[in-house]
Amino acid sequence: MDAVSWHPSSPRRSVLGFVVAWIVAAAAVWVTAWLLPGVSIGHTGAAFVAAATIALLNAILPPVLAAIRLPYMLIAGFLLVLAGDALVLLGAAALLDDNDIRVDSFGTAVLAALVITAVSMILQILLGTNDDDEYALRVTRRVAKRQGGATQTDVPGILFLEIDGLGLPILRDAMRDGSAPTMARWIAQDGYRLAEWETDLSSQTGASQAGILLGSNEDIPAFRWVDKRTGQVIACSGPDDCAEMEKRLATGVGLLVGGGASRGNLFSGEAQETILTVSRLSAE
Repeated sequence: MDAVSWHPSSPRRSVLGFVVAWIVAAAAVWVTAWLLPGVSIGHTGAAFVAAATIALLNAILPPVLAAIRLPYMLIAGFLLVLAGDALVLLGAAALLDDNDIRVDSFGTAVLAALVITAVSMILQILLGTNDDDEYALRVTRRVAKRQGGATQTDVPGILFLEIDGLGLPILRDAMRDGSAPTMARWIAQDGYRLAEWETDLSSQTGASQAGILLGSNEDIPAFRWVDKRTGQVIACSGPDDCAEMEKRLATGVGLLVGGGASRGNLFSGEAQETILTVSRLSAE
């Protein structure tokens, strides 16, 4: 039997894809100018110039902000990028003639930057031109490089994938309709069995992941609750709260103990290697 191997490859970039993305961005600028009375675009060329300048800023600024540790980084980073986009619009309006592009004020520019972002996202989704896969791959590789790179091994392993709210009938329909062909083949040809799992009374992600990854979801009654002993609000989205819950429930036999890796979970499953795991965010 041939050894199973897989290596992630970067999504292919093409001149056509670049041109389509530029057209979408310019269209978003046009729609924004049509929606907001404080913004006007005189001709198509001005929309393309504004779109290209905003795209250049958004390609440079987010990686720089990601390397800076600021309080409330998610909100701070969003506001800084938004302010940068607004300043780019004001700069374009100052450099070009009023007949080309006009922006009345900084507040109008901020609102325009928000609308441009929203319209761009909608158009990308409708046209299928969003590059989320490419962005996610770049981020994953950067984080892996910071943590020392990947470990090459020929030892087989198991990939556990948790999908919130996925019901058994929905999964069966997906397998039957061809949306989950690999799982359908596993069951039809390889002897695997599809089993239904009923959640506890608290069916939310925190309780479910604690049970799956740590073997116990004791005293996790909801996603957010008040601890009667301390009077404090406990939330499964809080890094400190998740770390405390994991410390209380971990017994050394977590699902990912002994060489496992946690990716994008609330709890680590006692894995030594974690990326974007809430209970280990302080360590990350």
